[in-house]
Amino acid sequence: MMGMPMMEQTITEMLNVQHEQKLSYLNRRVSPKESYESLLTFPRYFEIETVNACNARCPMCTIADWDRKAGLMSDATFDRILKEIAQHPEVKRIHLYRDGEPLLDKKLANRVFLLKRAGVKRVGISTNAALLDFINARDLLLADLDEIILSIDSLKPSVYESIRVGLDFEQVMRNATDFIALRKKIRPQTQIWVRMIRQESNKDEWPAYHQYWSTLLEPHDRIDYRNIHNWGDQLKDFKPISRVTNDMPCVALWSLMVIFANGDVPMCNVDYNNKYPLGNVMKSSIEELWKSKVQNDRRAIHLTDRSQLPPCKNCTVWDEAI
Repeated sequence: MMGMPMMEQTITEMLNVQHEQKLSYLNRRVSPKESYESLLTFPRYFEIETVNACNARCPMCTIADWDRKAGLMSDATFDRILKEIAQHPEVKRIHLYRDGEPLLDKKLANRVFLLKRAGVKRVGISTNAALLDFINARDLLLADLDEIILSIDSLKPSVYESIRVGLDFEQVMRNATDFIALRKKIRPQTQIWVRMIRQESNKDEWPAYHQYWSTLLEPHDRIDYRNIHNWGDQLKDFKPISRVTNDMPCVALWSLMVIFANGDVPMCNVDYNNKYPLGNVMKSSIEELWKSKVQNDRRAIHLTDRSQLPPCKNCTVWDEAI
């Protein structure tokens, strides 16, 4: 029996090497101490949207294109999620937000508390800080919030208010600095991230921005930016400020589950209208959805050629870190 022709053998060997490199990359990005197979058992990260609404209208957001109805996550849906996650100590972090403003949920602090009581290692939120008054700040810290991202895009009032349309710069800055002071009194270990969405109007501010916040924060805090991205080629009038291409598989399919307020689970965190549904947590378990044929088929595509999935082909969410 004749062996494989030399050229075919060489191509096969190259493909095998590339495949192994991709698996190694996923392990390194998601959980270096675990096996690749273990990543397929249950999500390590969650973004749980407890409220689908926002108090701002920002140009780097897709809110004008949202088809989903605004609303709060029911207690029944949250409890179902909580009970399953509590059985999985391998979960690394849960963020109680997705596309809207989490502080519009009046039950947010209690939900943080319930997740911490269930044993979740790290619980966080991302907020525009407009509603981060003393009561909300105190309640979140007393609930043992582990991390909070303060999304503040500029130190210039006019630039800030042109980005975070509908919000007041002075109020946001006051809330942010008050939270920093209160954190020191109530729960010093809570980590604060101050983040800028870097775009055309503020792209030159980063050095001054970093210097300013460095004087207010502690060594365990973080200051960073994320470059504006195109939401899987869905953001209208998108204007990139840098160009980065990446043909590696998207780590979201191996690490992150997004759960919308009504329990729907989209493909990933840029699938804001759930055009590529995975299922609903009120009809299937998280584990079933994570191990489903639909999601495994998507992973297989990413391990070969991610451009075969329309929202993944030109997605620039990769171009986000400093």
